[in-house]
Amino acid sequence: MKGKKSILLFLIVTTVFTACNSRYKFWDISKFHMVKNALQDNEEIKLFYTSQGPDNNEKMEYYIHVIAISLKTGDTVNILTTANNGFTMEDKERAFNYFNEDNIVTKSLQMDTEKMKEGQPVEMDKPEMKKITKVARDTKFDKIADNNFPTVIGSIGFAYK
Repeated sequence: MKGKKSILLFLIVTTVFTACNSRYKFWDISKFHMVKNALQDNEEIKLFYTSQGPDNNEKMEYYIHVIAISLKTGDTVNILTTANNGFTMEDKERAFNYFNEDNIVTKSLQMDTEKMKEGQPVEMDKPEMKKITKVARDTKFDKIADNNFPTVIGSIGFAYK
């Protein structure tokens, strides 16, 4: 009996310790200062930071937080996106395009796909966007991520001209 209690205590302590040390936590979206036109659709940006996330966000349960600098204005902006682009340190040297929440690229990435899985029709010109209220945060970088920059929702990629 004493051995079982020790094992149970060990499992509880390990679980609590692991949960407390989790690198990823979440902020509520209300923490961010939303300014819909802080970036223009297709505006070129350079990446400064990304929170990534605890997984690939396939179920679109949260936004990934990206901090970018506009190559047009030099302004620093937060971007919330559902796509985990897998950005790396090498990407900070590349120019990307921001696609606003009305862009078909963003709509296709952020639409609620549960209806399609259930066989219900989805109108592509007016897709129903999934309601997301959490933003992934990498607690190691809270000093950078916790800011008052204007925030937009959208996606990041390359524009083909």
